[in-house]
Amino acid sequence: MHLEKLAAVLKTFDKPRLRRLKVYIHSPFFNVPSVCAVLLERLMPLHPQFEERKMRPESLGKKRHELSTLGKQQTAGSYLFRAIEKFIAQEEWQKSNTETFYKLQGLQQLPLAEEFNKGCQKQWEWLQAEPEQNFDTFYQRHLLTELTLNGFAAKLNRTGQNDIMPVVKTLDEFYALKKLRYLCEALNRRQFFGTPLIYHEQHIPTLLKILEPYTHDGHPYVYLFVNVYKMMAAHSYEDYDLYYQLIKQYTLRHGNSAGVREAVTYAINQCLHWNNKGYAAAGSEYLWWTEWKLKHHLLLQNGRIQPVTFRNIVSAAQSQNDKERMSRSIESYARYLPEEHYPTNHAFSNGLYHYMLKNYKKAVRFFLLAHAGEEVAFNCIIRVWQWKCLYELDRNDTDALLNHLSSFEKYLLRSKTAPMPLLGSSHLFIHYSRKLLRSNTASEIAACFKALENEERFAGKLWLMQQLEAKNKKTRASARVSVSS
Repeated sequence: MHLEKLAAVLKTFDKPRLRRLKVYIHSPFFNVPSVCAVLLERLMPLHPQFEERKMRPESLGKKRHELSTLGKQQTAGSYLFRAIEKFIAQEEWQKSNTETFYKLQGLQQLPLAEEFNKGCQKQWEWLQAEPEQNFDTFYQRHLLTELTLNGFAAKLNRTGQNDIMPVVKTLDEFYALKKLRYLCEALNRRQFFGTPLIYHEQHIPTLLKILEPYTHDGHPYVYLFVNVYKMMAAHSYEDYDLYYQLIKQYTLRHGNSAGVREAVTYAINQCLHWNNKGYAAAGSEYLWWTEWKLKHHLLLQNGRIQPVTFRNIVSAAQSQNDKERMSRSIESYARYLPEEHYPTNHAFSNGLYHYMLKNYKKAVRFFLLAHAGEEVAFNCIIRVWQWKCLYELDRNDTDALLNHLSSFEKYLLRSKTAPMPLLGSSHLFIHYSRKLLRSNTASEIAACFKALENEERFAGKLWLMQQLEAKNKKTRASARVSVSS
């Protein structure tokens, strides 16, 4: 299509932003070539469809000599595209709250000392009252401190009170918060994807010490992310739950701010992490957050639910053994799946539901209909559930069950890009599933159970322990019958 790149950008604009662009293009202040205004006037009535027949050069060039040829239109399109890029940058700059800083910098350089001092005082008051107190606020505090303690007027104060250290202090505070925020994301990615976290842990106490004066409700962002970090760094469920509850209680008190939404994302991920390790209470918390997100219109994006979010909701309900909630979740949320993801995810959710009902044959059929394609994590989950169903159907069909495990193992070897935690969990499941099949005496079962018990929690561990316990009881009962006979 003619001017396709330009049309693609304009399609992303809503009507109010398109009107703001028009004002920007017509403003003499930004020195936009006049031909851009001519081309934009022709394109605005075509928004947002930009039908190809109406975008033809002969259609756009009617009655406007500035657009009369293909070459003129292409040149105008290039100018307009560059102007749109500058307009986007201008809007982002206005949102960044740096406008006041540059105004104060200009007043300082003129110099207009009285106006500069009044402006600085007003900006300090605004920063103190800013509700989020996030790292943008901390950055603005640093810039303002730097501005007030530098420059011609500041250097006139030739006394011991002319201290530059507040600049260093505010810089340390800004970087401490920024670093801690990124460490939270690094921990999150390490848990879910196995990405390395190379950072000197001895620096963490220093970061927390710098932020300690701000770790309270008056500085919500600091308070939340100090607790998010401690929650994610916890090595036990009990330690995790301590900091998790602080985040949840803050959310209940203060509602749905931007900082809360950021922190809640990590709290929800941690619920999933500990639920996957077999802690049912974490699964219950995940379902609570689902209701919270629904209440605050955060669960759906453009009327659609992410497939992984849908699976997590259904899986959490299954881990609670809540048949009613699981059925309701499938009915309520499946219709919001993207069309191309509906068949696979709906089949998987029905497989889980029928497994819970102990309809193992039906569950297997649904799992076979779930085709995850290149999504390695989802494929592994499907294979684990298929094997559980096959075991529940006929645990004596050892050859078929071992073949299924071998196939699963070969799939993992082919999937070199899979996240390391997923590979580790899947290999453990395969290893102990084989031991479950091959342990036939009471001593073998006991040894397998003890080894499994000493492993860190992984997906399927509790189920395997239950099967070993059941097998042990059956083996002992058979032994007693043999002795008595």
